Amino acid sequence: MNKSYSLEENILKAASLLKESSFTTAYTGAGISVESGIPPFRGEGGLWTKYDPTMLDIDHFLGNPVKGWEVIKEIFYDFFGKAKPNIAHLVLAEMENKGLVSRIITQNIDNLHQEAGSKQVYDFHGNSKKLICLECRSHYKAADI
Repeated sequence: MNKSYSLEENILKAASLLKESSFTTAYTGAGISVESGIPPFRGEGGLWTKYDPTMLDIDHFLGNPVKGWEVIKEIFYDFFGKAKPNIAHLVLAEMENKGLVSRIITQNIDNLHQEAGSKQVYDFHGNSKKLICLECRSHYKAADI
């Protein structure tokens, strides 16, 4: 039979494991940015309750780039562009600075980990601060477009 641990015991055990680890990776998704004012895509109040998810599909964009860009701009630049890192982003950056976290892999494209000070961030779905030309693959700062 497995022993049941209290919340405090679990926190202390997790802290010990982090201190002993030589290479810890943090994985984050939409939930970490909710406190920054960015809603998740799914669930109550999620973006898919307001927008049709196919509007962000690459085939939709290629078939109707003007309308596609309008939706992309509204969601990711007009709205998300005002978000600031929250305490969770800041704590992960501090953990990286102290050597407790080696890298962050995130599904988010909001750039909030980098703005919080994290250096080793792998943006699984890209980053809204960087745009890539679909024809020549050149990279551009979104602020310059």
